[in-house]
Amino acid sequence: MNLIARRIIPLCVALLLPACKDSEAGETTSVTNPNGTTTEADATSTGTTVTPTTTGSSTGEPPKDSCTAITNDAACKANAACVWKPIVQYTHGNQGCQGSVIDFCIAKELSGSPSAWYRELDGDAQVVEFGYTPDDLPGEWTECGCDGPLSCLCPSIAPDCPDRLEEFCGAIATNIACSQVTSHGTLVCDWFSVSPEGPKDDACADAAETNKCLPATNVGDNGCTPPTYSFQPCGTWPQDLFWREVNGIIEVITTCGPQPVGWTQCLGDDTPDQPDECKCRCL
Repeated sequence: MNLIARRIIPLCVALLLPACKDSEAGETTSVTNPNGTTTEADATSTGTTVTPTTTGSSTGEPPKDSCTAITNDAACKANAACVWKPIVQYTHGNQGCQGSVIDFCIAKELSGSPSAWYRELDGDAQVVEFGYTPDDLPGEWTECGCDGPLSCLCPSIAPDCPDRLEEFCGAIATNIACSQVTSHGTLVCDWFSVSPEGPKDDACADAAETNKCLPATNVGDNGCTPPTYSFQPCGTWPQDLFWREVNGIIEVITTCGPQPVGWTQCLGDDTPDQPDECKCRCL
C-alpha cells in the first residue's frame, strides 16, 4: 500500500478552513527532539513493510521509533507506538487552496501544538497539516514558514506572512476563488478592476483595465461611502477611488466595499501629493 491513500475533499479555498483542521492539538516544539537529536529516515513508499528509523540519545535513554518513516498501514499498526490515520495535505493554484485527505503513520502519544510541514514530492510541494508537532519526521521535511511554498499559507495553522499575501492572492485567477480565501479566520483577498495610467504626469492612459486578485480588507462588504470629489469629472462619482505607484506606473482602482491593502485612498480634495490620475476612472 502506498504512503498516500487519497480521498479528495471539497475545495478548501482558504488559508484557514476549519473543516480541514485535524482534530488533535497541543503546544509547539521544534523538529529537533527534546534530546537534541533529529530524525533521518527514508520516506519513500515501497509497498512493503518498512522498519522505522530510530533516533539516538545522548542521555542514555532508549532510541525513539519513527512512526512517520513507516509508509504502509500494516507496518504502522504493527508498531504499538503508532497509529495509521487521516491527515490533511494542501496544494495552492489558480483556484486558491485545495485540501485532500491522506493516510499517514503518526505517533499515538502526541505533543506540541498543530503544525504544518512541507517537502518536495513528484516535482511539487507537499504541505501536510498535523494536529501536533512531530519530532520524528525524516530529514526531507521542513516546517512551514514565510519562506516556504505558497501552499504553506493554506493550512488552518498557516504562518502569519503579510508580505506574501500579494503573491498568494495574485496567483488566484477567478473572482469566486479570490473572494473566499481566508487567513486566520479572516477573508484576505478580493477581486478588483485595476487601471494602469502610466507615469505620474497628470495624464490618463488608454491602457485596458485588468482584473486582479489582491489583498484586501472589508471583503464581502458592498457598502460605499465615498467622499465628495472636488476634482472633475469625479464630482458625482459614487465609489471609492484608490491609487498606488508600481515601477513608476500609477494604478487606480474604483471599488465599493472591499479596500485594497497597500493602496492609498483618493481624497475628496486634490492635494500636491495625490496624483491627478485619480480622476481617470471617472472618465
